[in-house]
Amino acid sequence: MKAMVMKEWNGPYEPEDRPIPEVGPLDVLIKVKACGIGYTLTGLRAGYNGGSVPRIIGHEIGGILEEVGTMVTTCKPGDRVCVSFYLTCGHCKWCVNGRETLCENFEGFIGAAIDGGFAEYARIPARNVIAIPEGVGFAEAGVSTDAVATNWHVFRKRVPIKPNDSVLVIGAGGGVGIHTVQVAKVFGAYVIGVDVSDEKLELAKKYGADEVINAAGKETAKEVLKLTAGSGVDAIVDMVSTKQTFEEDVKSLGRGGTLVLVAVPRGFSEFEMDGSRFIFDEITITGNRYANRQEIKESLELVKRGIVQPVVINTFPLHEANRVQKLIDNMELLGRTAFVFE
Repeated sequence: MKAMVMKEWNGPYEPEDRPIPEVGPLDVLIKVKACGIGYTLTGLRAGYNGGSVPRIIGHEIGGILEEVGTMVTTCKPGDRVCVSFYLTCGHCKWCVNGRETLCENFEGFIGAAIDGGFAEYARIPARNVIAIPEGVGFAEAGVSTDAVATNWHVFRKRVPIKPNDSVLVIGAGGGVGIHTVQVAKVFGAYVIGVDVSDEKLELAKKYGADEVINAAGKETAKEVLKLTAGSGVDAIVDMVSTKQTFEEDVKSLGRGGTLVLVAVPRGFSEFEMDGSRFIFDEITITGNRYANRQEIKESLELVKRGIVQPVVINTFPLHEANRVQKLIDNMELLGRTAFVFE
């Protein structure tokens, strides 16, 4: 099979011809039809997500089951499937309580600990496989397992939103942020999108943002307070998570508000904020770790019904992986991107 292989951390993808993987008793073999690519892979490529090299990365897989292991009873060859990113045990207290992303026996990530979807075939544990509903394309399904499902988890579990609540989305025109806008609207929120280019902000408005702020050269909090008559917002979802965005987030947060960090904060360990706000305004700062398999299924149902649209604006052949990765690293692409296989 043809594959693009990363042989060292942050190294280029190199084309290789590899044998088609053999499935174990509890594995499946997926003929990959599409694989999403987003900013998550920038951290993975640097080794922040663990794993080992050489590695075939890519976790936003959509494809057709070619073969199933001898002990697999939950799916069959010919099924259209996508996958869950996290390799979890399924039996610890977190897994059985529906918080499998906190698994005590966590084994890593698809595309980091085991090979992923930047290849014609991928061997995946059967318990990670999720059926793609009729009418949902392979690229749209693969992207939804990350970009839609992550946001579904945000608003169902990390910061439950009510109609008329205000939500600030940092990085609203990016590959995940554009779906944050849509999912927030599903919950009835008034959405303010923040990004650093007018082109990305136009995209955010197209997909539901009520107001937008171009943060280039501006203090975001001042703009937010202007739009909210000084009260701040009820919730913030930060897809960037830098020291600057974090400090502006806290200033933008209203009484009783919640800040959810989705992007992993890197590059800063100290920040400035008024700690008394935890007491007097009862603000909450929390994180979000992906989504469980049930939430992925629910997200795919939203896509099937047309309630949320996966914003797959750009598709490329796999051999252009290095060029596409540079565009992703430089945040030069709108919405989400996917490799599509013939």
